Amino acid sequence: MTSFTDEDILQLDHRYAQEGVPFHARPFRAAVDLLKDQFVLGLHQNPAIEDISHAYARLVPEVNYTWPGMGTGLAAAVDQVKKITIAVGYGQFAMTPHQGLGFDNHEAWSRWCRGDRMIAARSCFAWADAFDLVYSIDDLQHQVDKETLTLWGQAASNLEDVANTLVNTYNSSSIIQPICLTAELVIKGTLKHLSVSEKDRRGLGHKHEALANRLIAECPHRDDQHLLVIAKKLPDYVNTRYQGAGLTRLEVIDLALGVQFIAASALRRVSTRDLALQLEQDVWPGPRP
Repeated sequence: MTSFTDEDILQLDHRYAQEGVPFHARPFRAAVDLLKDQFVLGLHQNPAIEDISHAYARLVPEVNYTWPGMGTGLAAAVDQVKKITIAVGYGQFAMTPHQGLGFDNHEAWSRWCRGDRMIAARSCFAWADAFDLVYSIDDLQHQVDKETLTLWGQAASNLEDVANTLVNTYNSSSIIQPICLTAELVIKGTLKHLSVSEKDRRGLGHKHEALANRLIAECPHRDDQHLLVIAKKLPDYVNTRYQGAGLTRLEVIDLALGVQFIAASALRRVSTRDLALQLEQDVWPGPRP
C-alpha cells in the first residue's frame, strides 16, 4: 500500500500549477504520480486512488468546482444568473432541459424559474444556445484553420468570463467589454471560415450591426431577425472602455444572453448542431420568445 502525506500532495500541486494543469485534472495526475506501477483503474482499481482524490479535494477545494465540461454558458431567472457547464457526451445521448441546466430534477428547475413558463422557456433556449456553441466548435476544430478556431475559442472564453462574473458578483458594469468581444470575435471567426478577406473583416471594426449584416449576407439563417435586434442593442465597444454603458443589471444580463445567442447562431450557420431548432419545433417551448 502506498502512503502519502499532505505535504506530498501540496508539492505535487505546486508542480502542476507551474505546468498549467487545470485544477479538475490534478487529483488524477497525483494518483498516477504517487502510485506509479500500483496505479490501476477498472474492476480491480487501487482504493488509494480515491483516498488521494479525497485528500486533494480537502487541501485544494478548487478541484471540486472548476470542472469545465465541454464549455460554459449562462441562463437567467429575472436577475439571478446560473452558470451552465455543458456536459461531455459520447455517441447518442438524451438530456432533459433541467439536466442540461444543471438541476437535480424538474422540480428544482421549476422553483428556480419561479413557476414562470416564460422564464423556463428562456432558460431552455439559453441552454440550447450554449450547447450549440460549444459542440459546434468541438465538431469543427479539425476542419477549420488555426485563426478561425482561435477567434471562436476567444469568444467562448469571454462568454465564460461573463457567466462567472454575473454569477459571483452583483455589480456587472465591468463585463460590458467581454460581452461586446464575444459577439465580435465569434462573428469574425465565422466570416473567416466563410472566406471573407482579412481586409473586409478589419474594415468592420467593432461595429456589431455591420458585423451582423455581413454575416447575414454571407450565410442567411432563420436567426437573422433576432441577430440584428441584439446586435443593434450592443453598446459601442470603444466608448464603454472609458465611459461605461450606464446599464442596470437586468439590461446587462439581457445583453449577455443576447451575445450567447449571437455566438450560437454564428456557429449554427456552419455546423450541423442545432438543439435550438428542436426546441422551436416542439409544442413547448415552441418559437423562441
